[in-house]
Order: sequence, then C-alpha cells, then structure tokens
Amino acid sequence: MKPVGKVIFALVLAAVAVQPSWSDPLLIVADEWPQMEILAAFLQEKGGYSIEKVEQNGLPDDLSGYAGVFEFVHGSLLDSTAERLIRYAQHGGRVIVLHHGISQRKAETKGWFEVLGMKLDGRPEAQSRYTWIHDADVMLVNLQPRHYITSHQVTYPKTVEYTPSDAPSAPGDYPALEFAQSEVFLNHQFTDGREKTVLFGVRYTDPKSGTLWMQDRGGWYKPVGHGWIFYFTPGHTVEDFQQSAYCQIIWNCLTWKP
Repeated sequence: MKPVGKVIFALVLAAVAVQPSWSDPLLIVADEWPQMEILAAFLQEKGGYSIEKVEQNGLPDDLSGYAGVFEFVHGSLLDSTAERLIRYAQHGGRVIVLHHGISQRKAETKGWFEVLGMKLDGRPEAQSRYTWIHDADVMLVNLQPRHYITSHQVTYPKTVEYTPSDAPSAPGDYPALEFAQSEVFLNHQFTDGREKTVLFGVRYTDPKSGTLWMQDRGGWYKPVGHGWIFYFTPGHTVEDFQQSAYCQIIWNCLTWKP
C-alpha cells in the first residue's frame, strides 16, 4: 500500500473507532442520584441502553466505548473529570451536561469553562451578576421549534410570549415546558461568540418584585473537536425528570444526526 493510502486507511480506522454504536452503554457521572435514576430508567426503557453509573473517583480514563456521557455533578468538578470529558468529546463523543454541571464552583475546574465557552460573574458589583433562585417556577422555551432535538416526539403543553435576549431570534409565541418549584440560573454569560446553537430560553418571573427574566440560556450545544457538548438548565428536582418531554429532549441529543 502506498504511504498516502496507509494514512487514509489509518484515519478511517480512527474515525470508526470513536463512533459509538447503539449497543454501547451510556455513562452517568454524578454526585446526586435520585434525579439520575429517573433519567436512567427513561433511557433504558426508551432505547434499551445499558446504563453505567459512577462518581468522579470511579470515572474510567478511556470513555470511547460509551454512546454518550452525562455529567451531573453538584459539587466540585475534578480537573481529571473535566479532562476526560473534554477528550471524549474531542474524539467524537457526546457529553450532555445537566443543570448544576455548570455552576460557580465549576469555574475552579481547569479548562472546563474555557471549552464550554462560559463565564459566571458572581461579583456583587457586576452588571449582570450570576445568581440562582430556588423554589422557582421556570419556563423552558423552545426557540428552535423545527430542530430535531427540541421537536422529535416532544409535546409542549404551553405556549408563552417570549422576547429573546440574543439575536437573531425574534419576539413571538413559543412552545414551552414548565418546571414548578425547581431552580433557575440567571446571567450565564457566553464567551465563545456564535459557536453555540441555542435551543431553549429561560422565562422566569420573580414573585416578589414581578421582574420578568427572559434569557436565551435554557439549553444549547456546541461542537468540540469531532464531537459535541450539550447543556440544559432543568434538573434540580426529581420532578424535573419526571416530565417525559424533558427526558425525550435529552434522548434526542443521542439520536440527532448533525
């Protein structure tokens, strides 16, 4: 075989090696499990996946054998965990980050926010100070109604008025899911320009002040190397994952064909 042919053959083999198959298991790395038990049951019933569950100290070094990896860590994210997740995505994997997988404590994790293209400014004097609110009734607003991830086998019981915070979306009536007595994150800042595709916005009304927040930060994805990282804000409570529509959206991240 000519040298050029050998190189092409090697590249094809490498590409095949990192592509997950339907028979590959899913991996959940977490430090809170009641919510993940609900999600795991849905994924098993929906697609027949086998689910492996680990805490960070049990995370394998090589994640290439998984069809997808979920990150649901509330506490500190270890540098080694972030490095393995990023490497997995770069080599063609799909990493799905849920809820507090992005939180202020994660800013201490080497390289994590840089790859995610995120900034959470918690300084009191900051103009757009990052904050979180418990026991919040939150709307997850579908800003891409024609996208496979947001629409495939997903039913939205509500339609809400929404004014997007970012161009090029336009004000209008959008499909929405409601998460009652959950948690909302406000003022997530993007640092990577247009690398992300935003799928969902967050709509929240402060019951005390009446202030209405509408921010295009409810869910997004971005390419990382040959793979993808997805993020969705809901997930604070077990009830969040008892909404089959939300679990279906997460499922769609695994079956979506870019």
